[in-house]
Amino acid sequence: MFAASSLMVINKIDLAPLLEFDFGKTIEYARRVNPNIEVLLVSARTGEGLGALYAWIDRRAWHQRRAVEDIR
Repeated sequence: MFAASSLMVINKIDLAPLLEFDFGKTIEYARRVNPNIEVLLVSARTGEGLGALYAWIDRRAWHQRRAVEDIR
């Protein structure tokens, strides 16, 4: 799955203090499969990281629109 992905979003980071979840290891494992994968840490509950996620989506949409315009 990660080999073809350009982005990995890890959600629910607000729960990290309550769980024994190692973000570093998770990211390391994903980058073993895809060294270029971009990683965003997000909490939908607190809003942390959402700005970066929205910006990534906007950039991706812009590039897609440009690609379509270039074809026309």
